[in-house]
Amino acid sequence: MKYKSIITRFCGMAICLVLGTTSCQNWLDVSPESEVKYDDLFSTKNGFKDQLTGVYTKLCDEGLYGAHLTYGMVDALGQQYVWTQEMGNYYHFWRFEYKNSTCESIMANIWAQMYNAIANTNILLKGLDEYGSVLSTNEENIYRGEAYALRAFLHFDLLRMYGKSYVSGANEKSIPYVTSISKNVTPLYTVSDVLDKIIADLKEASRLLENDPIKTGSATTDFIGTRKWHLNYYAVRALMARVYMYKNDKENALACAKEVIDSEKFPWITNDKVTTTSRDTRDGLFKSECIFMLNNRSLKNLTEKYMKEGTSYGSGNILHVSPEVKDDIFEAATYGGYDWRDNYYFEQLDGNYYGSTKLWQGSNIEYNNQQPLVRVSEMWLIAAECATSKTDAVNYLNTLRQHRGFDASLDLKEENLTDEQLQTAIGKEYRKEFIGEGQWFFYCKRKDLAELPNTTVPFSKAYYVFPLSDQEKEYGNR
Repeated sequence: MKYKSIITRFCGMAICLVLGTTSCQNWLDVSPESEVKYDDLFSTKNGFKDQLTGVYTKLCDEGLYGAHLTYGMVDALGQQYVWTQEMGNYYHFWRFEYKNSTCESIMANIWAQMYNAIANTNILLKGLDEYGSVLSTNEENIYRGEAYALRAFLHFDLLRMYGKSYVSGANEKSIPYVTSISKNVTPLYTVSDVLDKIIADLKEASRLLENDPIKTGSATTDFIGTRKWHLNYYAVRALMARVYMYKNDKENALACAKEVIDSEKFPWITNDKVTTTSRDTRDGLFKSECIFMLNNRSLKNLTEKYMKEGTSYGSGNILHVSPEVKDDIFEAATYGGYDWRDNYYFEQLDGNYYGSTKLWQGSNIEYNNQQPLVRVSEMWLIAAECATSKTDAVNYLNTLRQHRGFDASLDLKEENLTDEQLQTAIGKEYRKEFIGEGQWFFYCKRKDLAELPNTTVPFSKAYYVFPLSDQEKEYGNR
């Protein structure tokens, strides 16, 4: 069998995953010029680099984290936007109309592309098993650690879309967890089983990345050294905190979150990076706080398609935030004028609507082509939610708020908060903090909330679970 050097089609797993019109059987029989033999690919260090780069590059696609799985589809499901026209890629997701043909197409493509990326991660691991001797021991550990982390990362987001939440369906079938290249169909595992497999992969990644350059400060190559564009050791620990939270294992979630916080590798953004006179020179990423980012060279085109009025793409896909929703998210009646996220990261679009400028590409190249997927502020929120005392919880939460422009006089007071009010306050910060990153909808699912704020149609918990495509049901015999 032949393999592409970067991204390949493959058969088996849950579905015949095809990125074109070629059938699975034909794929096994043909060898296009763009492919190289598997053993040729991994005969040099560059082959391993190309394979890993290809997976990260795939994540940047519009159909994955370049749009759909961050500020696009997932934030539309989180009711962060409002539509002025009944059109665009996300209008029907906003209304939870999963049977709409546009929704069905997008969801089927997400499933296919995610498992395609997983297959290529497994190809990398197979290559490391068979040809890893061309790498130094440290290089091999880094490649292998990142591959395990990527496999866990991708399966976790598939679980958050296509499986039930842990609190409502821990023992119900969810998704396949694919760990090898095979023509055999991988069975559906329960939510609990998938989480255990994710945690096992992340633990192995942590072990392999123990001497990550992000910890030691030294790297053998520039590629390995650019650690924020890779699932580095601290990104793995942060993902473990996120996964443990989903499993409602607060003790382990807190330990992982505190390890990232205590490393002091990801300092808070400073006032001067935020309160610039020009949006072009403003740090929309809160870059110093980012643990893992995509190096997304398509970001300018994608953000202009979805976030900038008056571009050549037209207005059908522009993601509008109404003044009412914006004020509700940022509690304007109570905190108007304080929150940096409100004051500096929205601009008025057509009419009375606003657009998020967090990912706008400006004249300062230091912030361009970079898309945050994991940031340290989430660790502070996890620590607040999992803290063993209310005092610690309130301190974690107030620290975050102070680094978002809130004056100390606005600190939340422990004595004025019930436990329920404290958890509500944490949820409000999730909603503010992760606009444009897709985490708010998944937070609501993890908490099994019966209602989402600002919905325009009656909400059902059934909307937390994406339906499997007809093709998947047919080929996977589900």
